[in-house]
Amino acid sequence: MIYYSIIIPLLLASFLALYILPRIIVVSVKKELLDESELVRDGKRKRNVPRLGGVSLFPILIISVGLPLACTFFLYDQYTTSSENMDGFVQFMLMLTGLTTMYLVGVMDDLVGVSITSKLSIEFVAALMIPLSGARIEHLDGLLGFYHLPLWFSFPLTVAAVMYVSNTISMLDDVDGLASGLSIIAFSVMAVLCGIAHQYLLLMVCVAMVGLLGPFLFRNVLGWRFGWRKLFFGDTGGLTIGYLLAYVVISVSRMGGDELPMGVGIVCFAALLIPMFDVFRVSITRLVNGRNVFKSGDHNHIHHRLMAAGLGARQVLVVLLLMSLEYVGLNIWGVWIGLDLSLLLVVDVATWGLSQVVIMYYKKRRELGYVA
Repeated sequence: MIYYSIIIPLLLASFLALYILPRIIVVSVKKELLDESELVRDGKRKRNVPRLGGVSLFPILIISVGLPLACTFFLYDQYTTSSENMDGFVQFMLMLTGLTTMYLVGVMDDLVGVSITSKLSIEFVAALMIPLSGARIEHLDGLLGFYHLPLWFSFPLTVAAVMYVSNTISMLDDVDGLASGLSIIAFSVMAVLCGIAHQYLLLMVCVAMVGLLGPFLFRNVLGWRFGWRKLFFGDTGGLTIGYLLAYVVISVSRMGGDELPMGVGIVCFAALLIPMFDVFRVSITRLVNGRNVFKSGDHNHIHHRLMAAGLGARQVLVVLLLMSLEYVGLNIWGVWIGLDLSLLLVVDVATWGLSQVVIMYYKKRRELGYVA
């Protein structure tokens, strides 16, 4: 079973990504589907980066999960017609419906552009597919005093969470390897939890995503040593990854108290805390300054602030990946020892706040140094 749940999806996704990505770059260059910003580093103008990397994610995922899933069904009969398995299959198919919708709106946005109103409306419809499937945030395990959530609150909370997470990954695609690196950490954590809970379908999805994101990370961080051209996810990749992460995180968090320890939900969301906290902070800042929350270009995200504080792109990548691992480890430790989830959330927020104070200190120090 391990071959069909882990090894085949991992290797198949990695091979397909390595094969398809160079061909997407060729098409992007020929059709001039490149990032519009001019890249200047060390006084030299660099080649504009293709932005259609995310187009490869959905088809690779379908092939990498569908093929081993079919083999598992025919050889081992792991997915029978029992009520429990059928419920999970229905959830997965409705999720694929929403994922397809997210993928298509991302493609349209990357190619011709989509208005904010239209984009959010389509994202809302796609987000509805997850709670409609039954994968809702129904229990908070005592977080902030909440336990079982009524349907009238659980349903819109799930939709809001899906839309929120879906739009966070795209905002990290400015630093080479950051979006793919953080996503790999998140999917790896989810894969371990799915393996413990014996949720093999979700395990295949997570492993396949790790396999196909690995070549993105390598190409954008170390590919220059081999003369490889970099590749952005674009909105297609950001929405696809974010939506899939939201579904997996919500599905795994629902297993708390059954297949997994109570409070595992906060561990699931720990892998997403950096983009979630950062988007929240940026949104509040834009509201305070009277700017459009959905309009980008202010260079106020955490990776921009770290660069302004004096770190290079590689250093920013390492710092944020280590911070993400720190959040995951901290929350696993807290759940393991039975720490109150509200207190654990306070620790997470305090850690984030402290990091922002440190970043601002070095940023101001560097600015004053320039003035002097």
